[in-house]
Amino acid sequence: MNRKLFATFFVVVAGVVAFAAWSLIPHAESGVKSGLTVFCAAGLKKPVEASAQQYRQEFGVEVALQYGATGTLLSQLQVAKQGDIFIATDDGSLADARNLKLIGEYVAIAVQHPVIAVKSGNPKGIRSLSDLTRADVRLAIANPGSASISKVSRMLLGTQWDGIAAKAAVMKPTVTEIAMDMQIGAVDAAIVWDSTVPQFKGLEAVELPEFTKHRENASAAVLVACKRPEEALKFARYLAAPDKGGKIFRMHGFQLAATARQP
Repeated sequence: MNRKLFATFFVVVAGVVAFAAWSLIPHAESGVKSGLTVFCAAGLKKPVEASAQQYRQEFGVEVALQYGATGTLLSQLQVAKQGDIFIATDDGSLADARNLKLIGEYVAIAVQHPVIAVKSGNPKGIRSLSDLTRADVRLAIANPGSASISKVSRMLLGTQWDGIAAKAAVMKPTVTEIAMDMQIGAVDAAIVWDSTVPQFKGLEAVELPEFTKHRENASAAVLVACKRPEEALKFARYLAAPDKGGKIFRMHGFQLAATARQP
């Protein structure tokens, strides 16, 4: 393939990738009031969705929500360079977005840390990290290449992570997917956020010393590409407000960043 042909091929591929990312962003229909487009980590879907609906009722602003694994959303944002708000589940992903010059001002909404999710009553008697490697325990983890929960867990566990990951019977792109596997009984244990557990019936959390003192902020950041930064920041602050979105987050089992206690 000569250089000219290769260059043409590269431009076409880049265009296809950019269009694909752009097409993932919800766009307002003709005649509908322009609103906000929010890229939200999957683990925060339930409270953010409910908050967006309440915000729409209060202010008449449409909020289009795009969910996915945090790492996947970051990749989309780099290509699309569109949207208004990025909601991440951990501080590291927020720092990545800042280093990539994707975000400006941000607001911390809630704090969370990793736990082991088990069925109510803990029928397998899972109490420690070593229990996850037992032959009778089917473990589920999220993909550390895309999901913040596993990226953070891998950082906290260090060399122990490899043994845990190798034992995993199931690996899914997002934390909500492995929580659903837990709920239907497809697996016996899963590494999830503490805030994930109360969102799924029939689960309980097992605290581990390797995780329990760690805290990560779930935050909403205004994207540099945002055309309505004041409105975007208003919604971000709404999510964190204790009597607005914060109230909804508490109802879903989250601890608000504004009232968080040190572990």
